[in-house]
Amino acid sequence: MMIKLRDKAPVRTCTKVYSNYRSYKHYLRSDFNNRCGYCDDYDGWTGGEVTYHIDHFAPKSKFSSLENDYSNLVYACSFCNRFKSDDWPSDSQKISVVNNVGFIDPCHSSYENLFFRDNYGNIKPTNELAQYMYKKLQLFLSRHRIVWNLTRIKLQLDNIRPLLKEHGHDNEKYKRIQDMYVTLSLEFHDYLDYLLGEKIKNG
Repeated sequence: MMIKLRDKAPVRTCTKVYSNYRSYKHYLRSDFNNRCGYCDDYDGWTGGEVTYHIDHFAPKSKFSSLENDYSNLVYACSFCNRFKSDDWPSDSQKISVVNNVGFIDPCHSSYENLFFRDNYGNIKPTNELAQYMYKKLQLFLSRHRIVWNLTRIKLQLDNIRPLLKEHGHDNEKYKRIQDMYVTLSLEFHDYLDYLLGEKIKNG
């Protein structure tokens, strides 16, 4: 089964004008739904806005006039930002793809067609351009699967928890919901341990 890369596409809405692109970070975080524009990793698992970066879609090292242009900024995790770096396929800020080499702006509608997730949450490319981005941004890293599953399970737990109170009078139904909640909680902590890279030990 093919699962969409992201549930909600980012839309740049900020109309303010700043002389330093860093001043846009709060607005970018909101416009990008608290997620990396490229891999869709939720920022809450790694420290939020403090740890996420601002990527210049068309690199500021090559197109300095776009350094503080909001339409050129992407809210990005540190991994995607570092891997993308200042890679760009042309000498024009308007040409982001040449012979299936380059990048699509995460806010462009065509980004939705580049990637999907498999049943485990792994990101998969759909065409040659997507394959280039997949390798360049290292979207094959297991952390993207882990973060996606953490977010998915957390939402499920949040939905199930109120049901425990709602059906507290019905022992049979309460037990089924409780078993589901415990199973998801164990899975959640397994993924969290993996993301942290170490297990918390007593003593």
